[in-house]
Amino acid sequence: MTTRRVGSGLRIKPTDKIYWLRVVLGLASGLLAGFYPFISSLDLSVGPGAGGVAMAVIVYFISYYIARFGLGVTLEGKAKSKFVTTGIGSFIMLFLFSWILVNTLFFPQ
Repeated sequence: MTTRRVGSGLRIKPTDKIYWLRVVLGLASGLLAGFYPFISSLDLSVGPGAGGVAMAVIVYFISYYIARFGLGVTLEGKAKSKFVTTGIGSFIMLFLFSWILVNTLFFPQ
């Protein structure tokens, strides 16, 4: 794993790019699920909100492909699993936080 020097000495590791990608996508997917009630409150047989959770899973899979093929990040050996695991906790927490916050503030019931 190599680092790249940016500006006045700041080094960005390849896994940092993946982490921040997942942070942004987790926040964006939570906002999207919250602001589109037809997605987040879709009453499926498994219960309300299944559409929002399904959207989060789909966005996470898309982030894997963006990290793998779109960011130019190269990881070798056992580090390849970091394409899947880096930022998963932040993605989930920011998705839930933004989804719940939007539903609480804009769609109280």
